[in-house]
Amino acid sequence: MPANDREILIAFGKNKQDDLATANTAAGLVRMGKLNASNMYPRLVTENDAEEYGKGHEFATAVYKTYWDVSGQIEKYVSSQFAAWVMAFSLGKTTKSGTGTFTYTSTPLDPVTDGLELPAFSFVEQMRPGASSIVDFMNVGCVIEGWNLTIGSGPGRASAKLVADIVGSGKFAEPSEITLPAATAETLLPAASASITINGVDYVTAKNFVSLEAGWNNNILLDDGFYPGSGTNAGAAIRGRLEVGSREASLRYTARFEAGSTEYAKMKNQTEGTAVISLTYDTSHSFTLTFQRVQFGLVERGSQNGIVTVDVTCVPLYHSTNKLLTAVTKTNLAGVGDAEP
Repeated sequence: MPANDREILIAFGKNKQDDLATANTAAGLVRMGKLNASNMYPRLVTENDAEEYGKGHEFATAVYKTYWDVSGQIEKYVSSQFAAWVMAFSLGKTTKSGTGTFTYTSTPLDPVTDGLELPAFSFVEQMRPGASSIVDFMNVGCVIEGWNLTIGSGPGRASAKLVADIVGSGKFAEPSEITLPAATAETLLPAASASITINGVDYVTAKNFVSLEAGWNNNILLDDGFYPGSGTNAGAAIRGRLEVGSREASLRYTARFEAGSTEYAKMKNQTEGTAVISLTYDTSHSFTLTFQRVQFGLVERGSQNGIVTVDVTCVPLYHSTNKLLTAVTKTNLAGVGDAEP
């Protein structure tokens, strides 16, 4: 029988893999839903011999396996459970405190003390698992390339979204041989709960905030993952390492324009401060993202629904003590970023 896209089941490692090549067990996985229909089925990249000499013509006579490529996205409404997972695996360094309600504090890896490799996880997709399986595979050795957080105006769940970009080593198992856990109940963090203070201005109290977009990119050195001995799967190369490159953080927002625009003045004076963005459900479920130093790099006038606005591009700056940014998430999801049990 034909299958519907919405039958897909996904799960990913809440525990980090022991190493890039060692898969999560079922006990180390968490199952959630997502918004986007794209899949992460391994893509076989090939090459041919068209450019080679000695064939007597310029046409290809053979095709060769080159490598397995794994990439995709998980797009979701912001929940405390998903935010904790994204921040822990994308920034790379996380400390945990509490019992029952856990507080995860995540910061970017320090290459000197932490190395260049992000924590890895396995990613499973299934559709009608069992004898009549349509899809059943597990990508082993995945990491989060980056993420994008959007907070906008409006009453619905779509006003707060978080998208994680994922890349993998290319190692996979089909079938996965995994029995997925029950779906995790998620606690949504709506945009209406936001608290936003940027460079000394409390935009929520002022009632003039419109939207925000924050992002992180690890710029992973994908080609460096292929090296002599990096490994193969079904006759094609796989990556043996996934290391961060020149990492980038971004922050842009739109607010209603006020006379004597504070934003223009602070850009002209190169005033700096912190940027703190929080979403809260209750005392046990929240997400706070802090950019330790920001200056305004670009301020432009715009319009939103006929109301004059100001569009601001922030430049996140490195702090000698607090580093670049910190993500603190409170949630009931246990084991995020822990070693495999």
